[in-house]
Amino acid sequence: MIGSPERFIKPGDRILIKPNMLSAKEPEHAVTTHPEIIAAVGEIVLDCRGRIILGDSPGGAAKNIKNYWNKTGISAVAKRLNIEPVSFEKSSVKSFKAPGGFVNISTIALEADGIINLPKLKTHILTKMTGAVKNMFGTIPGFRKGFLHSLAPEPDDFAKFVFAAYKQVVPNLNIMDAIVGMEGNGPSSGQPRHIGAILISEDALALDSIAARIMGFDVRELPMFKAAVEAGYWQWDSDPVDLYGDPIEEFIAHNFLLPDVSKLERLPDFVKNNLKRLIWIRPQANPEVCTACNLCVESCPVEAMSMVRDVPLIDYNVCIKCGCCDEVCPENAIEQKMSLLARLLA
Repeated sequence: MIGSPERFIKPGDRILIKPNMLSAKEPEHAVTTHPEIIAAVGEIVLDCRGRIILGDSPGGAAKNIKNYWNKTGISAVAKRLNIEPVSFEKSSVKSFKAPGGFVNISTIALEADGIINLPKLKTHILTKMTGAVKNMFGTIPGFRKGFLHSLAPEPDDFAKFVFAAYKQVVPNLNIMDAIVGMEGNGPSSGQPRHIGAILISEDALALDSIAARIMGFDVRELPMFKAAVEAGYWQWDSDPVDLYGDPIEEFIAHNFLLPDVSKLERLPDFVKNNLKRLIWIRPQANPEVCTACNLCVESCPVEAMSMVRDVPLIDYNVCIKCGCCDEVCPENAIEQKMSLLARLLA
């Protein structure tokens, strides 16, 4: 429907296949791009006589990237395709200016002849949703991503860093795994939700706008689109996106669970301002699930966490509620706790 693969892949091209490999979770948890999607795209690249580069940089990957590859099914896919996955942590970086600072992009991504972006349809406790644009944030290696969280704890400011990274590595093609997405408190602790769709577009923002529609978001409320408008990549009065294939109405996820932060943000301003100290959402470790792996403590960009008697404790005077601890936890031991008033009003 958008032309043959040869439009995007020339013989000899080094094509970066960029999945969402957020955390070391098995595919059935719907946290990461399903390995069958990666395998199918890889086979297309090989059919076009392209050369595959397969990689991502999830938080905490520097500690044991092979564990991420094994748990997410990427190791098995790489074996099927007869390739080796790459570690962005072992590459050099190039710095680019961003609003409020800099972003450091892996040279592996910058030097590829083309990029096929494979995001997952999911909610996000900070940016409300994660999609094609946000997935390219993974081209920033290692703990540099956490540092950007510390510089920009507010969602709208953080989205500017994400978009600054995206502008340097704009994909040639975006293929979203929306077969089984995630609702609730994504991107790692939500619940799988069957959607049954694959979304494909050359335009990452257009694709994200359709994913937002499926989930029930208004793009005007999404930090990533606000950043895109500010950067001149999107207009609020843009023409409707042309759709081909099955009618989108077949995939609208009715009663889709939004992240808790979205529910609270829709409260009237006078309620939020006057009852701010009584209305909150914050992360908390569940000691019955936690294995004391220490990944959350190591990944916290503001050092708000410490391990006490094999349970991570959080200093809420320091915590910026960025969600990094939640994202890297391999056991889903980080839960988003709401105050009593927040639960009553949400």
